[in-house]
Amino acid sequence: MIRTFAVLALLGAALGGCASHAVECNLGATHAGCRPGTAGYQDPSKFAAADDQQCRSFELLPGTTAYADCRLALSKQHKAATSPAP
Repeated sequence: MIRTFAVLALLGAALGGCASHAVECNLGATHAGCRPGTAGYQDPSKFAAADDQQCRSFELLPGTTAYADCRLALSKQHKAATSPAP
């Protein structure tokens, strides 16, 4: 009886972690694994215009290495900001 209870408790704890992640995404907490359609999903394309404008504000031109480096750095920042902490 105690063994069955322990197994069920461990199973519930393991599945609870998965369920809370989905709940967090639905509530708007951003995680790398949030599915499209949830409030926490961060579509990388929504940053494109703002990132382009920011890099151009540094007088960097599309097609140059400096512009590409700027966009890459901003992309990494977005991914780091939306990834769950280890």
